[in-house]
Amino acid sequence: MILESCPKLLNELKTLILQLKKEDYSQPNPVLISSSIGQHIRHILELFECLLDQYEGGIICYDTRKRDLQLETDPLSAIQKLEDMGFRLSKPDKNLLLISQVDGVSCAFKTSYLRELWYNLEHGIHHQAIIKLACAPLDYVTLPKHFGVAPSTQVHQKSVQPTI
Repeated sequence: MILESCPKLLNELKTLILQLKKEDYSQPNPVLISSSIGQHIRHILELFECLLDQYEGGIICYDTRKRDLQLETDPLSAIQKLEDMGFRLSKPDKNLLLISQVDGVSCAFKTSYLRELWYNLEHGIHHQAIIKLACAPLDYVTLPKHFGVAPSTQVHQKSVQPTI
């Protein structure tokens, strides 16, 4: 499931980017206060990129992401990154070490590739929900109903919908 859900998330982001005017992608959005839709998309992409680039070495550190300004200002660069990334996701599960700085202290956690893919998926969905708020005033953008909604929430919503 996870190996199908992550490409789906990336494809949803690509579909959104293709609809957006460049200025709506790259300029600060009033709903997001001082950030842009492009900044949120860059953030999602760079976490996936850290996982994929650091997979072989077995040590993952999201703190070292590139923060590539081109991804947040140039929609075509983001689309290219999304397309490239989609082809790289299918990897065997293996044990990894996740390292990070928390309040100036180095921490290390045992994890796995699939666990980190799941984290990236959930994290991406969270940012999709934020992006969805920013897109609400843009009457030319159409998003799927489930954009920014966690899979477990989608299942719950279906279970409580009245049947006709």
